[in-house]
Amino acid sequence: MKRILDTVHGYIMVGDEFINHIIDTPFFQRLRRIEQTSIRSVYPSARHDRFIHSLGVYHIGSLIVEHLKNEAKANEYWGETETTMMVLYNSYLAACLLHDIAHAPFSHTFEHYYGKKSDLASELDKSINNKWFSKDLAIAREKDEPNFHEYMSAYVAFTQFHDGLRDRMNLDPEFIARMITGIYYSEHKDSHQIHNCFISLLHGRVIDADRLDYACRDVWASGYSTSSIDLRRLISALHIMRNSDGDYVVCFESNSLNEIEGVLNVKDFQVKYVINHHVVCYEQWLLKMAAETMALKYYPREDNNGAIALGNILNVNSIIDHITIPGANFVIKNISDDDIIFLMKQNDDNYYYNQWYSRQYTHSALWKSKDEFYHFFKNVEKNKTLKHNKFEEEVKRVLTESFGFNSESIIILEAIFKPRVQMNSLYLVVANDIVRYTDIYRDKKDINEDIHFYYVFVPKVPLMKRSDWVNYRTKMIEVLKPVMVDLYGKPK
Repeated sequence: MKRILDTVHGYIMVGDEFINHIIDTPFFQRLRRIEQTSIRSVYPSARHDRFIHSLGVYHIGSLIVEHLKNEAKANEYWGETETTMMVLYNSYLAACLLHDIAHAPFSHTFEHYYGKKSDLASELDKSINNKWFSKDLAIAREKDEPNFHEYMSAYVAFTQFHDGLRDRMNLDPEFIARMITGIYYSEHKDSHQIHNCFISLLHGRVIDADRLDYACRDVWASGYSTSSIDLRRLISALHIMRNSDGDYVVCFESNSLNEIEGVLNVKDFQVKYVINHHVVCYEQWLLKMAAETMALKYYPREDNNGAIALGNILNVNSIIDHITIPGANFVIKNISDDDIIFLMKQNDDNYYYNQWYSRQYTHSALWKSKDEFYHFFKNVEKNKTLKHNKFEEEVKRVLTESFGFNSESIIILEAIFKPRVQMNSLYLVVANDIVRYTDIYRDKKDINEDIHFYYVFVPKVPLMKRSDWVNYRTKMIEVLKPVMVDLYGKPK
């Protein structure tokens, strides 16, 4: 047993088998150099990484396991045996450690360069080679699940850790891949109900070990103030019980709703004010453009498609093995944030990198938040998606005609506000009955639609005073008001 001191959770106790077969490996140690968030342009103290986050998820997972052990014994292991439950518990803890094992550099910013989801799904499917997993994967894909890094992490966990997990730790590698991706047992649901409960405890739709750690850790590291979370109280209220359909589900005592709301409020705050902050969006766009520009230097293309070029650098080989950069005297192995920065530094003429690295931004946002946007354009209905195939074309046309901008100099970035959670999947224990949250709070309906939002950035005018910029921006907003009416209708 090893003790690891964590500033968020205190001492984290990790068993030797997890240290030897998972943590002390090049793949897991790579996570020390993978940024946890993309928000340091606004919150510079957010210097935490995927390594300590994964240990934090393991710690919360171990608290959940210890809490459920007594309950399992009292309930005759929910139809399982003590032996199968030990395999399940430890497989769950291994999945907690491995859930981000193949995360792309710079958190979620670069994961889309891994390739198409269909290709990633196919590779994972072939590696696991189980017809029931294939059927369950097909069901998940209908919902556009899992995400890019989840496919890749499950693939790396299954292919690179398989023998250690199965032969030396006596764990279930396929079950671990399911927990990482959130692929539930559908074809054999009745015989895997407890397995599905543990999948939800790592990859759930409301509360899980992953969400609980980053809700605590991101707040601590970033410094912003929002809801506090009493982890131990919340975990003590967690149970596995049968619902009205006779299925085992994860549920919470109703007196823990305050803690659940605290977790959800943190997520809401992050989505609205942190992840989709206009400076974060602009800075991450710069970083992606800088990386694509760098990639085209080493992998030139006639179509100048930087995304495809960057895919030659960000792929499974660069994570689990190495790649040789064409025309250069270096090899990239177990790729991390540092490698991307090193490659970008090799070209002094990388316009986007120089701007990203120096933070000497060349553009300003016309509105800095959803609240400002709705204040300026009162005709637009709040909290509805702005996604419109004419938005960019019309905004650029009007600003170009009215202010003489070059159309290509106007930057329009999309921010996506994810729905809060699927509250219909949250079960509560009320007077010994298991009920859905939405059966009690009928006004709290699920919102499953992503809300697409746009930021518009225009070139800065050198030496313009702050007061002059405000007046200049006001004129641009005024000429855009008729555009917003055309796109989204008149005020109601």
